[in-house]
Amino acid sequence: MSFFRDITTARARSIDRTMMSMARLETVDELECRFMEIAGRILPADCFCWNNWSRDMSHLQTFSINDNYSECFNGLLDVFADVVGSHPVIAAGKLGDTVREVMRMSDFETASRFRENPLFREVYRHLDSHYQISFTASVLYDRRLVLTWNRRSLDFTDQDVQVFQYLGMRLGMVSRRVEERQMLDAAWKGLCGFIDPRLGAGSVESLGEQDGRVLAELLKSRPRDRIASEMGVRRDSLDKRLGAIRERLGLENHHQLLSALAALRDTGKPETPVSEN
Repeated sequence: MSFFRDITTARARSIDRTMMSMARLETVDELECRFMEIAGRILPADCFCWNNWSRDMSHLQTFSINDNYSECFNGLLDVFADVVGSHPVIAAGKLGDTVREVMRMSDFETASRFRENPLFREVYRHLDSHYQISFTASVLYDRRLVLTWNRRSLDFTDQDVQVFQYLGMRLGMVSRRVEERQMLDAAWKGLCGFIDPRLGAGSVESLGEQDGRVLAELLKSRPRDRIASEMGVRRDSLDKRLGAIRERLGLENHHQLLSALAALRDTGKPETPVSEN
């Protein structure tokens, strides 16, 4: 917490509670909607945005903005795409650096000079946005989640930057957890449907937290010894859990399970499980 020295313990705990309350949401899109509903209670922002950039940072895919500005900004999407390259942080080639630290727009262009920027003239003036900070909360399977916090009249203090980064890091942790469970649930349903549609396995939640974690690690192609070590269990205990998972799926051996998982991971459609003599 040395970097976050200006954040009180009470505020940090409040952010933690708020973020963790969303950790059981089922999809990242649901997390986006819920987060935007409560963001204003955490940060006194004039305009707050959740931006879904492509993983290679080449373009903005979609975004969410707080209600006060949504109607206004939706009419400016085409113009925004034309002038976003003039954003001081993007023009400086620093957007990718927001994965490590918060970027304050005024560190790259003064507020008075920004008023002459095409981005401000065409878009940001409609949002009364003269000051902004940005932070990449997480890099997910299909997007980079970049948060931006905008203000009309006051630039952001070092304390604001710390709070924003702390919030972003916690949101990043939650978003990765939600995404992993979302992908795991899809994999579990895919496995069950492929092996025997009559299994009716339903949600991966039926596996239990520990068995679900084991399956998630296998989906990442991690070896069993490493999984056991990271979970703090013996290898034979891990093998028993895997045996229970295989039994539910009607598989005969570990090789069949790995074959089905590999097919899901690589093609999204399992192939016939490989027999193991």
